[in-house]
Amino acid sequence: MDDYMVIACIRHGLTDENEQGKYLGWTNSSLSRKGIQLLKRRNTLFEEYERCFSSDLNRCLETAHYLFPHSPLISSSLLRELHFGRWEGLTYESLKEDDVYQEWILDPSISPPNGEGMNQFGKRVELAWAQIIKQIEEHNGKRYAVITHGGVIRHLLTSLSPRNVHRTFWEWEVNHGAGYELVWKTENDWRNQICTSLREVPLMGKADG
Repeated sequence: MDDYMVIACIRHGLTDENEQGKYLGWTNSSLSRKGIQLLKRRNTLFEEYERCFSSDLNRCLETAHYLFPHSPLISSSLLRELHFGRWEGLTYESLKEDDVYQEWILDPSISPPNGEGMNQFGKRVELAWAQIIKQIEEHNGKRYAVITHGGVIRHLLTSLSPRNVHRTFWEWEVNHGAGYELVWKTENDWRNQICTSLREVPLMGKADG
């Protein structure tokens, strides 16, 4: 029996800041040369999606262009990464002596200076997901992709994954230019929101070999 609904959550490709280990939230960076090359190698490994939803930041819009050039694209600022405030563009090494940063490492519900706390971030992502569901219902299709950021994907996986594969936020590994398809087998599963199963995309054994 065909799947009732499939939604892929895919992390954007690499940026220069990602390669340098810098915190990158709302800073509007583009993909690095390495990031573009990786996406070009992988774009034939993804199946097509009827429509793509994306963060409005360049690194996600560019990823959607390289991976799914023929899919209609809808962007939203609600799908942005956590806002790291004054820590944007800084590394762990440059922040490790900062007392507020050390508190945040132990308790991420604390907001970075001029940034966004995890509770605020979670509510924003849930609002973004609700809007995506509404648009999917109106479109009446079966296969969609969400091109977004690591933190957004971790939040969605933590909220929507089935019990047998459930993990906490930081336990999810989400690589650049890759992600997970959330699969709902039946309409009843879809109405309950928790997905029936997860599968990694693309198949990494083929992606870089």
